[in-house]
Amino acid sequence: MSKFQENIKHLIPRPKTPVVKPPMYRSIYTESVRKTYKSNNNCHKTMGYAEVELDPPSQFLKKHTRKEMRPFVEINKTKCCARKSIQRPCDGAPTNASKKLPTKTRKNIRQTNIIDVIRRVPPLPKHRVQDTRNGHVIVLNEAGLEPTYVSKKNYGKTPAYIVKMYKEKELAQLMETERKRAVKPPFRYLPEGERNEMLSGLKTNWAELHKEFLLLPMLTDTVPKMKRKTMLEKQLNNLEKDIDLLERNPSIYVCQDV
Repeated sequence: MSKFQENIKHLIPRPKTPVVKPPMYRSIYTESVRKTYKSNNNCHKTMGYAEVELDPPSQFLKKHTRKEMRPFVEINKTKCCARKSIQRPCDGAPTNASKKLPTKTRKNIRQTNIIDVIRRVPPLPKHRVQDTRNGHVIVLNEAGLEPTYVSKKNYGKTPAYIVKMYKEKELAQLMETERKRAVKPPFRYLPEGERNEMLSGLKTNWAELHKEFLLLPMLTDTVPKMKRKTMLEKQLNNLEKDIDLLERNPSIYVCQDV
């Protein structure tokens, strides 16, 4: 038969065989897990907001500021045995039955040590840091690498001896000023002749500086020329202020050199 020979049987459609899938896997703990989930679902709904007032961020806890209080233990007064030494009187010696011998109390060292250990505050752990790969360890508190002075009461305040030193210095300056004022007056009246002489001298200086200012070149294109011009203008302004002050005030008092 030929390879491409037709057959009428192939024209009839054949029914498809349904694929049977295996049943889906279900764990034996499915129901227990579902019940547990439903029972724990929204378990935090009824808690609400915390009613505890939190400290503001500015009041954060610093090192060595927490005071650790140990419980107070009352010492139980235990009855210790007291030995009484009884001395027998000698033959013929008078006896004194009313006289009592002193009792010696024994100190319970064991009980005292137990109470001392209970009341003792445990030491704070040291902050150790390993800074090398070979295992070298340093204590930051002892090495000065931790701020230990921040929690002190007088931190950030001026020491008392410095305040005292400044007060003594101010008092000494005040006393010295009072002494100098008592010796001679701080101000003296400027006479008319001295005032006129000072005014004429200021005007002469102003005329000389003004003449020097007029002799400056028209073009100030270099740094020295600019500096020279600025200096002359400043001096002229100062002299003009002094001349105006002397001309407007006929009565002038000058502070004496102390």
